[in-house]
Amino acid sequence: MALAEVLNKYYPAFNHKDLTDEKIFKKVFPDEEFDYFKLKNLTSDVFGHGKDYLSFIFYRDHSSSKDKYLLEQLRDRSLDNIFEQTHKVISRKHGKSKIKDENYIQKSLELTEEMLFFRIPKDPDSRLGFFQDELDLFLQYTLIRLLRYYNIMMHEKNQNNCDFNMGLFNEVMNFLKENPQDNPTIKIYYNIVLLGKEKKDKYFYELKELKEKYSGKLNIEDNYTLFMHMANYCAYNFNVLEKPEFMREHFLLSKENFEKGTIQLGKLIYPDFLNHVKIAVRVDEFEWAEKYINEHQDQLTEEKENTLNFCYGYINYRKGDLDKALELFSRTSFPIFILKIQVKILLLKINYEKGFYEQVITMIDSFRHYLSRDNSLLEVSKESYYDFIKVLRELVKLRYMTDRDEMNISLQKIKDDIEDIKFNQFGIKIWLRERAGEIVVE
Repeated sequence: MALAEVLNKYYPAFNHKDLTDEKIFKKVFPDEEFDYFKLKNLTSDVFGHGKDYLSFIFYRDHSSSKDKYLLEQLRDRSLDNIFEQTHKVISRKHGKSKIKDENYIQKSLELTEEMLFFRIPKDPDSRLGFFQDELDLFLQYTLIRLLRYYNIMMHEKNQNNCDFNMGLFNEVMNFLKENPQDNPTIKIYYNIVLLGKEKKDKYFYELKELKEKYSGKLNIEDNYTLFMHMANYCAYNFNVLEKPEFMREHFLLSKENFEKGTIQLGKLIYPDFLNHVKIAVRVDEFEWAEKYINEHQDQLTEEKENTLNFCYGYINYRKGDLDKALELFSRTSFPIFILKIQVKILLLKINYEKGFYEQVITMIDSFRHYLSRDNSLLEVSKESYYDFIKVLRELVKLRYMTDRDEMNISLQKIKDDIEDIKFNQFGIKIWLRERAGEIVVE
């Protein structure tokens, strides 16, 4: 098409001075007067052909339905020998696939159905032998899809305070408990859902074993999901239960992801990037964290400067360079609320450790107002942040007390209040406990 050939000369920037409606029209229709609507109609046609082309090349290169449509056409045209030969070749190739996810099962079901439709006209009774295979495959496909939905819904419910009607959840989970499945994807997602629902260590370690056994038989998305939920459980143990051994498990997961090249899904999301750095730095793996930053920072597509300032700020904080950490954290301005909270907490910690107590009091008041304006946080999480700044204010007040008995009473009250904080998000409870332990009343 002439218009496409003309436009192709300006690819990919499309910002040349000659790229105007009038000049383009003149090149396509040199002997005609400019007609805006004719050009726009032609442009719409080219745009439509472009979309058709994108659909075609994806279908050509990626569509799993291509084989199904081919077999269907061979069958409809009664090309029996070619159908049987083609079905055999496709089935043999399909059977060699290492990944047994729902796409694999769906194609297995399609191949079974195509053979069934091929056999019925020739031998109607032969259909009976296919029914059980069809049902078993459809059941496996359905179980994987349902487990995926349950997993996502549970995650969003816990993270973003969403509520869902998880239809058939109890029935599906009871069925899988009584009828264990051999499919690796079903096993993985079944235990992911159990881990999210019951939050027991045994499911984490079961997933750890399944990961070692089946990581090569999962697709990219499922491997990512497996690592993500195991990492989330480690974070839960740090943020809620304060189990130090899971901090090391958390790092080992990140390290394995890094070494396998599966540390991100698609583009590198900046919250994931800085979390991997934090996970390593918490167990003093500074060299690994800096290597990760150096090798992956160019993949950041959003908030790169904020992310790098945060990461190097966190490294400097953990190394004890409070001035550098304060400078770097002060340069960050994230759009995500939860990251803003992390920065505010870290700035409070640093200012307290530097002895800037008046600044801490001012920041506490600002933080309280900031929390009160947000409705996306779970109330239990917000309560822990309020408790954090409440105890921190009492620690500052204690610094100005002179009466020893009053100080002892206040310090004991602070220690009790620390233990009453429900969650340890971003290490707030551990940090407060350490700061209270530093105060010795003479």
